[in-house]
Amino acid sequence: MKKIVVMSDNHGDYNIMNYIQSLEKDADLFVHLGDSEAMNEEILDGWLAISGNNDWDIDLPEVIKFTIDDLNFVCIHGQNFGYFNKQEKQTDFLKEHESQVLLSGHTHMPSFENKDGLYFINPGSTSWPRGGSQPGYVVLLINGDQLCCTFKRL
Repeated sequence: MKKIVVMSDNHGDYNIMNYIQSLEKDADLFVHLGDSEAMNEEILDGWLAISGNNDWDIDLPEVIKFTIDDLNFVCIHGQNFGYFNKQEKQTDFLKEHESQVLLSGHTHMPSFENKDGLYFINPGSTSWPRGGSQPGYVVLLINGDQLCCTFKRL
């Protein structure tokens, strides 16, 4: 079984990144979905990180793909999906990238949906939660093609 820790939208609160790593020492992978506002690569040490719409000072990829066991993941910050037909755009994006799991942030609101074997996961924000949510992140446990998602609060 593999353990993936996913966070997003800390907006310059770098201490929270180290804190999460200290809480989840047994993780196999740490993923940051953008808007870290990191000033340099050292801040993101130990994180597989992508660029968000507020990441101006560091050159990060907009999309990252990886495979854990039998699941293909694709990561994007999420501002591209907008508000109208969002689920349709996300589904098309997953299919375009031949993936089953979409990890995206941007909204600052945690969400998890499994629709026809496609997973849509947003960890929310560690620093500026919205929509009545609490600061937090996500822990994913992967075993073959099985995925378990747990929201952790800070």
